[in-house]
Amino acid sequence: MRGILMASLLFAVMLSGCGAASGGDSRPSGAVNLSGSVQNGNANQYNPYMHQNTPNLRSNTPDGSAMLNKLGGNVPTIEGEAGHRPQWKNEIYPVVFGNAAAPHEILVVLDFAAPQSEKVWQAVVEASRSLSPQQCKIAVFANSKEYYGTDLMGLAIWISHSRPGQAMPYMTYALGQWNKIKAEQKSTRGRAVPFQNEYDATVKSTDYPIHYSYFSQLRPPVPASQELSVAKYCYDAGNVNLYQAEQISKYYGIKNLPAVIVNGQLLSSVSAGSILKALQ
Repeated sequence: MRGILMASLLFAVMLSGCGAASGGDSRPSGAVNLSGSVQNGNANQYNPYMHQNTPNLRSNTPDGSAMLNKLGGNVPTIEGEAGHRPQWKNEIYPVVFGNAAAPHEILVVLDFAAPQSEKVWQAVVEASRSLSPQQCKIAVFANSKEYYGTDLMGLAIWISHSRPGQAMPYMTYALGQWNKIKAEQKSTRGRAVPFQNEYDATVKSTDYPIHYSYFSQLRPPVPASQELSVAKYCYDAGNVNLYQAEQISKYYGIKNLPAVIVNGQLLSSVSAGSILKALQ
C-alpha cells in the first residue's frame, strides 16, 4: 500500500512538472483579466512578430527620392537594414515580459540619463505582477541623452534572448545603478560627469562599469572569454534599438522621456494603476 501511495504521489508531481513546463497561462494570483483582443489600431504597430513591416517615418529629400528612383532602389527601412542580424526582431522590439504575440502591449521608452526613468520602470514592474504573460507583453526602448545608456539597453536585449526571464531584473539594476553612481559622484567629486562611455559610470578606478558588473549576476554568468563579444553586441544592438525608439517617439507623439504607451495610447501620467487601467 505504501509503495502504491508513493508511486501515485510521484506520478502527480511528474504531471505537475509537465504542466509547468508546457508554456500555459502562468497567470499570477489576482491577475487582471484582459480581453482577448485590442480595439485600438495603434497597438502592436511596431511589433515585427505580428507585422511584416513597421511604420517608417524616415523622411527623404526630393533629390534623394529622385536618385533612389533612378537607381531602382527603395526607401531604407529598419527591417531591410537590420534583417541580416540573427536577433534583429529582439533588437527592434525587445520583449522583456510576456509572449510577443500576446494581444495587449506595453511599450516603455526610457532615457537612462533622466532620473525619473527609474521610477517609471518601477511602476511598469509593479504593474507586470498583475498581468498574464499570455495576455500582455512589455517591450522596452531607449534613447538616452548620455550615450552609455545605449550599451545598457543593448545588454537588456542580449539578456532577453540569451537569458530569458532575466531582462526585467537587469533593467531595475541598471537604472538604479545609474542614479546611485550619479549621486556618489556628486558626493565625492562635487559633480557628476556625463555617462558617455562605460568608465564614466564609475566612482573609483577599481569599479566595473554597470553592464560589466552584471555579467556575473546572470544565471548562467557570461564567461570571461565571451565578455568582449557580448559588450560589442550590446553596442550594436543598442544602436538598432535607438533608431526604433526615435521612430516610436515620432509615431506616438512623445515629447519627453521616459514614456509609456499602453495599447497604442500614450499615458499622460505613469503609475502601476494607470497602466493597468489603460489595459482594460
